Amino acid sequence: MEISLETIQELAPDQASLKAAKGLLKPAKWPVLGQASEINTIWGECQGSGSKPYYTVADVVDHGYKCTCPSRKFPCKHVLALLWQFSDAGSSFTEAEVPQWVTDWLGRRRRAPTNNQTQETKTTPSKDINATAEASETLSAEELAKKEAQQKQRAAQSKAKTEACVSDGLIEFQQWLDDQLVNGISQLIKEITERCRRIAARLVDAKATNFAARIDELPAKIMPLCSTLQPQAVYQELGKLALLSEAWFVDCDNIDVRRAIVTGETREQVLSNPHSVRVKGIWETVGERIETRKDGLIAHSKWLINITEPHVEPALLLDFYPAATGRKTVSNSIGRKIEGELIFYPAKILQRALLGEYKAFEGKYDEAELAVMDHQLQFQRHLSATPWIEEFPAILGAGRVLDDGKGTFWWCSSDGTQTLVLSNNEINPVILGSELERAFVVSSGSKGTLLSVTTKNWGVIAC
Repeated sequence: MEISLETIQELAPDQASLKAAKGLLKPAKWPVLGQASEINTIWGECQGSGSKPYYTVADVVDHGYKCTCPSRKFPCKHVLALLWQFSDAGSSFTEAEVPQWVTDWLGRRRRAPTNNQTQETKTTPSKDINATAEASETLSAEELAKKEAQQKQRAAQSKAKTEACVSDGLIEFQQWLDDQLVNGISQLIKEITERCRRIAARLVDAKATNFAARIDELPAKIMPLCSTLQPQAVYQELGKLALLSEAWFVDCDNIDVRRAIVTGETREQVLSNPHSVRVKGIWETVGERIETRKDGLIAHSKWLINITEPHVEPALLLDFYPAATGRKTVSNSIGRKIEGELIFYPAKILQRALLGEYKAFEGKYDEAELAVMDHQLQFQRHLSATPWIEEFPAILGAGRVLDDGKGTFWWCSSDGTQTLVLSNNEINPVILGSELERAFVVSSGSKGTLLSVTTKNWGVIAC
C-alpha cells in the first residue's frame, strides 16, 4: 500500500493547496494517524484552530477521501497532507482497528442507500465493515453495469470540464502573449518575473499545471543570460509555448500535448496501459541531476542507456520528493549497471520510464556499439516530434572537452566537424583535454549540460 508524491500533486486542485498542505506536515498537527492495509485506507485527526480536530480519511489505491473541514477545495489541504505524510513516512501510521467514523464513510462510499433503506441507515449505524463489503457484492449484474456506466459518465463529464477550463486558460495566455509582443520584448524582460508569475497563477487556476510551471520558470532561464542574448531566448521560449498551446486546440487528447500542459500519468496508469513499451536489457547509468522546483518539490533525474540494444532511446527515471525532507546529494552511481526491464511512458519518442523488475549486473556482456548521431540531427529529430521541447538527451561520439580561457567549456568532435558549447560552470581537470570515447549531455539544441564522459584512459567519469 503506497502512493507517490507525483500522484498527490496530480490530485491537488491547485498549487496553493499543495503549499498549504506542506505547512501541515508536522507531527504535532496530527496526534492520531492510523491505517488499515487490508482495505487500503488511512486516516488521521488534524488539529486546526478550533477545539475539535478535523477528521480526515483517504483510500490510498483509488484515491477517495473525506474531511470534516469546511473547505470548498477538493481534495482539501488536510487530505493532501495526510497522503503526503503517508508517502514520506508510512511507518508513522499505526495499523489499528478501523474507527467508527471511518467505517461509516466506507459504508456510504461503497453502497449508496436506496429510498427504503434511508431511514434504517439513519437509525442503525454500521457495525461491521466486512458486512458492508458483503452487501456491496449482492448487487445484480444489471446494477453493476449501471454503476459502471455512471462512473464512466462522471469521468467523461469531469474530463470535459477540465478541458474546458484548460482551454479558457490557454486562450487567456494567448491574449497575454499578444500583449507582450505589442508592448515590446524589452519591456517584458524588465518586468519578466512579475508578468510571468501573474499569468502562471491564472494557468494554475485553469488546471494547466505543467504549462504554468514552465512559464513560472522562464525568468530563471532568461535573467542569467547576457543582455544581448535575452531577447532571442525570450522569442524562442514564447514561440515554443505558443506552439504548445495551439497543439492543445488541435488535439487535446494527444498524450505528449496533454502531459506538457496538464499533468502526467500516474505510475499505476503507465503500468496498466497496454500501449506502454517494455524494454529489457542491461542498462548503464550515464547521468544524474537534482533540481529544486518552484512548487516546493525536488526533481531527481537519472538517465540510463541500454548497452545491449544500441538503438533504444536513453531512458529517464524521474522522481519527486518534497523539499521539506532536505536536498539529497547525487549518489555516485554513474557507470553502474543493472539487468532488468524498463516500462516507458507512451510518447512519440520514448524517454521517461519506470523501473520494473531488475537486479544489479556485474558480469561480462557483449556491449553493442552505441548509435551515435550528429548532435544537430538528434535535435531536429526531437524538435520535429515535439516542437515545444525544452531539452533532450544526446550521446556524443569521440572527441574532447576544451576550455576557451574565457570561462566557457566546449565539446569538440575528434574530426573537428562538430562543436557544442557546455553550460557546466566547472569540469573535472582530468576530463579537460582527455581523449573521450563518448559523452552524455542533456541539450537544449544550442547548449548542453555535460553529465558524464567515457575516457580511453580513465574510464567513466561523472560531471
